[in-house]
Amino acid sequence: METTKKAFTYTPPANGYPEWNNNPEIFQLNREKAHATMMPYPERDIAVKGDREASPFRTSLDGKWRFRFAERPEDRDADFYKTDRDTSSWDTIQVPSHWQLQGWDYPHYTNTRYPWEEREDIKPPFAPTVYNPVGQYVRTVDVTLVEGERYLLHFEGVESAFYLWVNGVLVGYSEDTFTPAEFDVTDVLKNGENRIAVEVYRWCDASWLEDQDFWRMSGIFRSVFLYRRPDVAIRDFFVRSHVDNGEATLTVNVSLANDSGKTVSDVHLSGELLDDRGRTVAEAHAAPGEIANDSDETLTFTVREPKLWSAEEPNLYTLVLKSELHGRAVYVSAKTGIRTFGMEDGLMKINGKRIVFKGVNRHEFSPETGRAAITKDEMREDILKMKQHNINAVRTSHYPNHPYLYELCDEYGLYVIDEVNLETHGTWVYGQEGLQETVPGDKPEWTANLLDRCASMFERDKNHPSIVMWSLGNESFGGTNFLEMHRFFKERDETRLVHYEGVFHYRETDEASDVESTMYIPPHKVEEYALDAEKNGGAKPYILCEYAHVMGNSLGNFYQYTDLFQKYDILQGGFIWDWRDQALWKEENGTRFLAYGGDFGESPHDGNFSGNGLITADGKLTPQIKEVKHCYQYVDFDWDNGTLSVTNNYLFRDLSFLEGRFELRCDGELTATGSFPLLAAPGERETIPLPVSEKSASGNAILNVSAVLADDEAWAEEGFEAASAEWTLTEASVPEKADPVAPDADEEQIVLKAGGTEAVVSNVSGLLTSLVVNGIEQLLDPVKPTFWRAMTDNDRGCKLPERTAVWQNPASQQVDVTTEESVAVTVIGLDNGSRVTLRYELGSDGALDVSMTLEAENELPELPAVGLELQTSAAASFSWFGLGPHETYRDRKLSGRTGRWQAAPEDRLAPYLKPQECGNIAELKQLTVGALNIHALTAMEGSVLPWTPAELEAATHVHRLPSSGKTVVRLLAGQMGVGGDDSWGQETHDEYKLFADRSYEFAFRLQAEK
Repeated sequence: METTKKAFTYTPPANGYPEWNNNPEIFQLNREKAHATMMPYPERDIAVKGDREASPFRTSLDGKWRFRFAERPEDRDADFYKTDRDTSSWDTIQVPSHWQLQGWDYPHYTNTRYPWEEREDIKPPFAPTVYNPVGQYVRTVDVTLVEGERYLLHFEGVESAFYLWVNGVLVGYSEDTFTPAEFDVTDVLKNGENRIAVEVYRWCDASWLEDQDFWRMSGIFRSVFLYRRPDVAIRDFFVRSHVDNGEATLTVNVSLANDSGKTVSDVHLSGELLDDRGRTVAEAHAAPGEIANDSDETLTFTVREPKLWSAEEPNLYTLVLKSELHGRAVYVSAKTGIRTFGMEDGLMKINGKRIVFKGVNRHEFSPETGRAAITKDEMREDILKMKQHNINAVRTSHYPNHPYLYELCDEYGLYVIDEVNLETHGTWVYGQEGLQETVPGDKPEWTANLLDRCASMFERDKNHPSIVMWSLGNESFGGTNFLEMHRFFKERDETRLVHYEGVFHYRETDEASDVESTMYIPPHKVEEYALDAEKNGGAKPYILCEYAHVMGNSLGNFYQYTDLFQKYDILQGGFIWDWRDQALWKEENGTRFLAYGGDFGESPHDGNFSGNGLITADGKLTPQIKEVKHCYQYVDFDWDNGTLSVTNNYLFRDLSFLEGRFELRCDGELTATGSFPLLAAPGERETIPLPVSEKSASGNAILNVSAVLADDEAWAEEGFEAASAEWTLTEASVPEKADPVAPDADEEQIVLKAGGTEAVVSNVSGLLTSLVVNGIEQLLDPVKPTFWRAMTDNDRGCKLPERTAVWQNPASQQVDVTTEESVAVTVIGLDNGSRVTLRYELGSDGALDVSMTLEAENELPELPAVGLELQTSAAASFSWFGLGPHETYRDRKLSGRTGRWQAAPEDRLAPYLKPQECGNIAELKQLTVGALNIHALTAMEGSVLPWTPAELEAATHVHRLPSSGKTVVRLLAGQMGVGGDDSWGQETHDEYKLFADRSYEFAFRLQAEK
């Protein structure tokens, strides 16, 4: 078999260290050049389908491999790759996988700290050696060699560095965890059985570049396959489009490989472009010619009246390329989109329209497998959920994702910021002066490594229309290396922009980013940027590459950001942190639970800081994703007593694909409903009369309007709600109360009794200690004031527990209980200087009116909550009239819908990774729990759960919550907002705090069912 490939000869590094240690300039040996995601096919029809895994030229090597684990490099079997080495006694491991989840080693979660810090004091570019596990993999594959073909062994992802041997011969070495490594193994294969051996190192010198906020795991975690192609064949191609005057030109640069060892002639190269119905809309041919070595050719396609690609209308074409030599044709293919993207008039524009990124950051993750073996169904489910919640963009934080994800983004319509596998957060600190010891900074020893990472990502992903920006990595400060990376992308790709947030911290290399990008800047600071840009001009368009840190119960005041994106053109959106909790299944005492940092005994760790998802690790929706859907929706509604105004914020779609619907509910009962067509053009507004007015409403009358899919879309079925709004037309008046009854007082208590109800107020505590209805006690504990909540992750991050500790359990210093005509009055002086007044009045019908007034000491800190807490027997379910069906808070309630709702108390425990405040009901008007019926007499909010705030706060995991035989009802004058600008310092916004410089008062009527 002839070959032009020069045989690989291994030469050890000159410094005496192995490739993986203290050799940042060595990041690959004998690895093939990166190329676009592609696969050769023997027939055109197979190529059109584009199922790479179904190509007869591909052989999967996924499955069981023999495996040996060593904790240190020196403990590995140095001869394991030899063909006579017997591995039959070795264990087996599934590929792809992380070995930490297959019974060896341990997963390790840290945010910015390098995981080896406590074991070994090393500096870049040295890799750990005291504990640096090595996994050795062996398997065989049967091959029938075909003359005139090359065989390439392809690894989609290996963490973090590996050597490859085939049949005992060293083939090569590779770093960069998240991009492919491909090796030409033609010359070391033989007919029949072939032995493949891979040696993987958990950490290498390049691990200093991979300090992402994620679980640190290792192994062959993406698929491995062997494929073959003719000696003369298409090796790579790059598709670019240009649109002008209703006509598109596609330029396809094709790289032809010639590995035959001789000059070949009569090579035919051609291509065709098919539309979504499989019809050929354009063809191109290159003149036949001779090829002595590798060659580059260009094919040009012209498409008249093209259907442009955007996230709203993800129109795709199929490109099929054919290379033919001596009558044998081989095909490659790819889906492609025609679109323009770039800077116009100082703004980012897609197909000539200002783009707004309604984005989210996405780590690849599964609680079962970590980042390994993410299935196509799992990826598709992610994309569908994003589309269903009006998310239109994803940032691949902080590494190139699985190749299939980009195909899904192309297909369903999501804009992508594709990010280089780079983060060095542990080598620098916020606010530092100059580069100091930052990696990579200006250090030349890292430059080639970084550019290789750029090239590996760019070449693999360059043909995806969904990718609109290349990102140079994450949280790696600044330096001239980023200018080199920026230059790399700009020289190769004029169809996309380059993003890097780090210029915000190091302005000396500001030119490394085409856009201004920040993280976790509060809304008022974001607006300052826009105002300054309006005043002074010349500013870059602005995005938040990370914002709205969704850790636990979070995402307060999210609307303030999205309002700004609509108000100022230069503010072009952001990417929420982040999509999915990173948590792993673990078992404790027979109970399976989602584990976070420290649960595997690892140190250092960052606890549940990996729990930042809009969805849980196992894919459940959290309540805050409902707020995202509302704030990201494309249709705005306004109501003016009979006339509905509808604004279409889509860039390219009119609203005819949606149907308008309305409902009028009075006190929860449906009294009017209907539908109406929606027609507004992109960016336009239409008015629609509805047969609804305040005159036709009564009680608590709520008008709800929605826009639903008129027909099935790729991402949801007909009838799916895409946007909604509601208005309160009328409010019910407070029901009249029955004549009060006089209390009966003695030295120990005050008793109010009427209508089958007996309420007892203790003269000692001043609290309602008993509520008996028809002889049945309704209370398990006295109804007591509460000023606390189970601290959220955001609360802990901004030191709220320390700052507001005086409100956690304030003691009663003085209690005065008196009667005023028909009212029992309790005045409680707290040890923090505040005063609580409780008033109890029983009507002749057995309804008990309860009010609470707090006069806080002015100098005290803000209060987490103000209200009363009661405990009753365990209830199977409860119902309420107020915002629902999900939890709502004063700074996160736009997505709530007023109505009558029902739930089980345990189901109000939101699926946050760590138990905390949850289940709140804002704008609560009525609540029924067991036999208790509670009506708000003033503005009120509250919650119903099986656990007290103290129990929630004490539990580190959901499965460690105590068993409960009670229902805890919290009735509140108010609770502070949950915040969410970040989770490590920024506080809930002032407008959503409960300051101590004012009094708080609320009242409700409590009546048990007879």
